[in-house]
Amino acid sequence: MALLVYGDDSSDEKRERVCAVAVVVGTWRAWRLLEREWFERTNGIPFHAKDCESDHGGYRNIPHAENKALYKDLVTILANSHVCGIGVAVDLIAARQAFPNPRIADVSYYRSFTRVMQAMKNVAKHSGELADITFDKRLDTEHNVGLLYSSARENQPEWTPHLAEKIAFETPRRQPRIQVADLLAYEAMKALDSYVGPVKRPTRKSWAALRATGRFETEAYSDEWFNDLKKSYPELVKKVGFGEHDYAKWLAERNRQHNMTNVIHFFNWFDQHDASA
Repeated sequence: MALLVYGDDSSDEKRERVCAVAVVVGTWRAWRLLEREWFERTNGIPFHAKDCESDHGGYRNIPHAENKALYKDLVTILANSHVCGIGVAVDLIAARQAFPNPRIADVSYYRSFTRVMQAMKNVAKHSGELADITFDKRLDTEHNVGLLYSSARENQPEWTPHLAEKIAFETPRRQPRIQVADLLAYEAMKALDSYVGPVKRPTRKSWAALRATGRFETEAYSDEWFNDLKKSYPELVKKVGFGEHDYAKWLAERNRQHNMTNVIHFFNWFDQHDASA
C-alpha cells in the first residue's frame, strides 16, 4: 500500500525574501476523511492560503472576518486529521549574501524540494511502504522538479525502493489535497519570514496549533546555515570532486547556457560519470 504525498510551495509577495516547499503525507483512508471535511468547509471552492489571509483573489469580495474564520477552521481540520507533513523554508537574502553568484542562489527552491523528497523517502522506508508523490502543476517548475525527482531516484540506490517510479502533477482546483499542502507551505514560509522579514512577528497561532500535534514540522535555512556552508565550500568542492569551473567547462563543451535544467543534467552526468569511473 502506497503512502499518498501531496506537495506545494509558497513565497513572500515579491519572491525576494523567503521560499518554502511543503508536503503532506497520509494513507488513502486518512486523506479521504480529511478531504471530506475540507471540501465541505470550503464549499468546493479551491483554497489558497495566501489569498485567503490577505483577502485577495477569490476572497477579495468576502468580509475579512469570514476569510479569517475559514483559515482557522481549515487549520483545525488539518490539526485534527491523521496526516502529517513537513515544510522546508529558505532565506533567499541569506543565500544571496553568502553566494552572490546567481548559479548558487537559484537552487534554493530545488534545495527545499530535494529535502522534502528525502523526508518522504525516510517516512516510506520506516513504514515499509512506497511514497507516491503528487505536486502542484506549475509551468515554471514542473519540468525541473520532474527531472530532479527522476535523477535522485535513479542515482541514489537507497531512494529507489521507497519512491514511486514517477512524480505526478495536478492543479489545486482538480486536487484538493494540494490545497492542504499549500496551507502547510504557507505556514512554513511565514514562520521564517516572521523571523527574517522587515517586521518581526511572534509565532503564528495557526502554526502553533499544527506544531502542537507533533505531526507537522518545519526546517529553515538562514544566515547561520549559509555562512557555515560558505566556510566549508572549498572543502566540499574537494570532497565531491568538482566545482563551478567544471560546470562551466561542461556547459561550454556542450554549447549550453546556464539554467536549472542544465544544473540538474550536470549533476546527473557527474553521478553517472563518477559511478562508471
